[in-house]
Amino acid sequence: MKIIDVKNIIPSREECGCSLPHEKTLREVVIGRGLVDKLPRILDTLNVKKPIAVFYDKITFKVGGEKIVKLVDGLGFEVAEPTFREAEKKTLLTKGIQTVMAVGGGTVIDVAKYAAYKNIASFITVPTALSHDGIVSPIVSLFSEGSRKSIVTKAPIFSLIDLDIVSTAPRILFSSGFGDLLAKVVSIKDWQLGRDEAGEEYCHTAEKYTMRAVEIVLDCLKTGQARDYEKLAEALVYSGISMMLVGSSRPASGSEHLFSHYLDMYSPHRAPHGIQCALGTLPTSLYHEKHNPNWWKNPDYSWRQLKKHMERAEIPLDLRQLGIPVEIAVRALIYSPDIRREKITILHKRRPTEEEALQLLKETELV
Repeated sequence: MKIIDVKNIIPSREECGCSLPHEKTLREVVIGRGLVDKLPRILDTLNVKKPIAVFYDKITFKVGGEKIVKLVDGLGFEVAEPTFREAEKKTLLTKGIQTVMAVGGGTVIDVAKYAAYKNIASFITVPTALSHDGIVSPIVSLFSEGSRKSIVTKAPIFSLIDLDIVSTAPRILFSSGFGDLLAKVVSIKDWQLGRDEAGEEYCHTAEKYTMRAVEIVLDCLKTGQARDYEKLAEALVYSGISMMLVGSSRPASGSEHLFSHYLDMYSPHRAPHGIQCALGTLPTSLYHEKHNPNWWKNPDYSWRQLKKHMERAEIPLDLRQLGIPVEIAVRALIYSPDIRREKITILHKRRPTEEEALQLLKETELV
């Protein structure tokens, strides 16, 4: 069993030297096998208050939700869709709840996170897949009127990652987790562009935790441990901590995430979030290499090496195979900066032409 004592590894703003929040909402993360049965004792240790609302969907109810509702004597709530409308509905249904627990993946966690925040309740996550870094982050990303929007709420106070549960998830979700983390190579350089070009506040502690996450998964992939659930879980946690530190998704979401958001909005077929971020990482990292003299000097972070790492993680890298039209991917590179105009990325600084965007996809062999 691995315990990450989060509250004791986050420096204050004064110690860091930045003016960003350095939230310490998340106290602890426990990673290991057979942990769900220990939940009642853990909750007692954390002085978690009842009543407890347990969120899940149809699939995660069977994976762990049903058992957890009984273990914690909770009230069950099934999440139907990844929308703010659904989150608002669940917020109304859980008024008076003291603790909200999410048993699921991205949609369940985001809807539960929103309801907990709005109801000023404690929030706990029990992920059922290692597919994204929202497990412990304060960011909620859901659909509203056809577009995906993100807001800042509160991180959970605690996260329990039972490897017996997450290891049963489909392989594509495991690959998605690797994709979401490899994407941070672009996220950090886009954030640095915001710092250097527009004086955006920057936090070196957040950068440290983001890049620690990247190095953990790179070590797994380079040493043939691409199915190390514990290491992937740890890396996803560190990425989430970086977002909690600064109170935004900036350390973990750049032009490659905007690419994914655009696909969410306009592609007839969508892949898991981390897979789409991986797809966006290759052309945007190549674009950085061409036009950003401050791009990484580490050869592991070149687009060619990133692609090799992705292949080791079994990330599908063919747009047509995934049902994503090439013309939509081209438009994603050109127009995704409009989704968040206030944050500078390489695509904001030098918006590619249609010809350049198509060439980026061809060079990286996504088409």
